[in-house]
Amino acid sequence: MINDELPVRENLKSVVYSAPSDKVPLMERRDDILPMVRRFIREAEEQLKTTRKELSGEVEDYLLNHNWPGDEDELETAVKRACILSEGELLEVEDFDYRQRRVKSVGKFIEEKLRGFMRNIKTLEKFNIYDMVIPEVERSLIMMVMKETGGNQVRAARLLGINRNTLRSKIKTLGIKFKQ
Repeated sequence: MINDELPVRENLKSVVYSAPSDKVPLMERRDDILPMVRRFIREAEEQLKTTRKELSGEVEDYLLNHNWPGDEDELETAVKRACILSEGELLEVEDFDYRQRRVKSVGKFIEEKLRGFMRNIKTLEKFNIYDMVIPEVERSLIMMVMKETGGNQVRAARLLGINRNTLRSKIKTLGIKFKQ
């Protein structure tokens, strides 16, 4: 059978999914992204035995606006990884963007710890919880990063995303002592 005799759907599929990536970058074929994503989700269900997943509107925007330098291969890897990592039926941005996932998981961890702390406080009116908790979290974070960097304040500040002078000030204010 000649290619022209194939059903329209098969012709479209071969054009959309088989186009060499070096000819037309995925960035220039934005209309192809969501159909490809949906196909990769189905493949993940079949090949990786993931549960059925849907895309949130926020994820659709993220996928359409993301620069895909690795073209289809990068998109496929990202979608299948997201299907594996996703905890629910709806794929969210943090399932694709590891930095957002880390922020969310850190937030969950802190929230759980604070719940335990809150249960132990009998009369909340007598405490200034914010001024009590924030310095402790900051102190712990700085101490962990300083330990990780072997006391190198320049590297620690870079990891924390703050200026070295700000880090020095916080170390002094919070009374942090560490062995180098």
